[in-house]
Formats: sequence, structure tokens, C-alpha cells
Amino acid sequence: MGRYDGTKIKVNPYKQVEAHVMKRRCDSLVYYTAQYDLTKTLPYIEKYNQERNLDKTNRLTLFQLFLLTCSRALAKRPHCNRFLAGRKYWQRNRINIAFVVKKSLELNSKSTMLKMDFHPKDTIETVRNRFHYLINRARSDKGNESEGEINFFGKLPRWVLRIATNVLTALEFYGKMPKGMIESDPLYASCIVANLGSVGLQGTIIHHLYEWGNASIFLTINKIRKIPIVNEETNQVEVRTIVDVGIAIDERIAEGIYFHRILKDLSNFMENPAQLENPHPLSEEHIASLKLRDFSTLPHIDMEKEVTIGDIIARDLTGTPVKHVS
Repeated sequence: MGRYDGTKIKVNPYKQVEAHVMKRRCDSLVYYTAQYDLTKTLPYIEKYNQERNLDKTNRLTLFQLFLLTCSRALAKRPHCNRFLAGRKYWQRNRINIAFVVKKSLELNSKSTMLKMDFHPKDTIETVRNRFHYLINRARSDKGNESEGEINFFGKLPRWVLRIATNVLTALEFYGKMPKGMIESDPLYASCIVANLGSVGLQGTIIHHLYEWGNASIFLTINKIRKIPIVNEETNQVEVRTIVDVGIAIDERIAEGIYFHRILKDLSNFMENPAQLENPHPLSEEHIASLKLRDFSTLPHIDMEKEVTIGDIIARDLTGTPVKHVS
């Protein structure tokens, strides 16, 4: 039997040895910093919200656009949606991204982590609606599943917690981590994104990967700022609005040239957001190669909301409309 969250894949002998030489994610970290030019992006977001009369309760934001950018890049470059567990390579069977949600905008308000699923052909509108639906649910009194899990383990005596974490670590190594733990734990995700710009942090901060869970990528989106840039065509200095992004990647999941391509994809999608209004033109063969589960069956997806919100019908992985069951 395989894992609940992935399909075992074969890799070349070098990669197989690499998994035994570099046994942990912290042994395999590659750090990268990027700057995205928001010259087109910010006016696009403002126009998008104005044309649809969206207020702050349901508007499109730069962070939502960044989440869609990440999910679309992962769909295009599936090797980056892999992870290592038990020194074996696995192709993740869904595209999901974890991020922190503040219960309110007050300084001392509680935070919770949310895990959001994405479809390979998601658009700005589908992601915007799904984001606000999940955020409102996470900020409710009910909260989310990860809060209950953390509260339970956090109240255990130290010696019991030590035994419990050792048992769970062993289960993870052998691919037997319970379904409920994987679903509720935000560290079991395609990648983790931290919106540091929302709290006003200046500079490029890069966050490490966690040994717990199996997320292979961590991205931090920092504060928007202005910098002088030399226009290579005119040789003139121009002031541009940019955002710094810090990226940490487990280098074992793919080759260096592959990482180079997904980094270019991130820049392209982020700096040219109009293309995200339409579904990504992926072939059926490519979508099948992603080895994803049926989107409509994912536990965190409410298909009723996907059908009714934004007048966009979610589609299954073969491209056929999902039937709405009332």
C-alpha cells in the first residue's frame, strides 16, 4: 500500500543515493531571493476590484494572486510538487498551499494555519472566491482542524508528547501517517507561504523548511517597496514598485535546471496577471501526469460553493463538468 497523500515514483540512481546521503530537509536546503516588478500587477488588481465593485470583504489581493501563481507553477512543473518520506520519492496527489491567517487584524489576535487546495486550471475568480470562503470559516469560532490537533497535543505531559511524536515520526517514515493527521496538519502541503508584507516587515526574509510534515518549498512574500532600476533599453534610471520574495527549496526533489524554469514561471505569472483570468492551457495528458486526486472529492473543497460562487463551474481532472448535487 502507498501513502494517503502521494504516489511512489522512480528516480535515477543519483537521486536515490542523494536521499540517503542528505537524509533531512535541513541538509538539502537551497535559498533563493527574487524581486517581482509590480508595474502591471498593482494597477491590474485595482482595476479588477473596481470593475466588479469588490470591497475589502471579498476583493482580490496581491496575496491571493501570489497563491494562484504558486499553484499554477506547481501544476506546470510537477516535479516541484514532490516530497521525500522514508528516503523514498513521492508525487503529491493534490496541489495545496498552507499559510497563516490572523483571527482579526488586531496586534494580539490569535493566528491559525490554513491549508487551501487548488485545481490545475484555477483562475483568479475561482481562487478569490475559495480564498474568502476558507478565510471566513477559519476566522469563525469553529476555527479549523489544525487548532484542535495542536490544542490536544499541547496539553499532553512532556513524556507523553515525546512518545507520541516518536510514534508519529515512525509512522511517517513507513508511510503510515493517519489520514486525519495529514488532512489537519498544514505542514503536509505542496508549499508553505508566509505573507510577511501584511505585517510591514522590510527586506528579504527567507524561512527554513520544517522536518515535520513533508512540505518541500517555503516562500515568503515581503513588503512592497520602490527601488531605482536601470531600463536596459533606454539606459535610464526608473523608479519601480517591487516585492521581494524569499524561497527555500528541498533540492532533492528536482534538478537545478527544473528549479530555474519554475522560478521563471513564478516571475511571469506574477508580473503579467491578466493571463491568470483564464484556465491554464494544460493538456489532458499533462494533467494525468500530475497524478492528482479528483478535485471534487477533496475534504477541504465544498463543491456547492465551487459551483455557485463567481459563476464558475469547477471541473474534474479530465476536464468534464462536475455535476452539482443538491
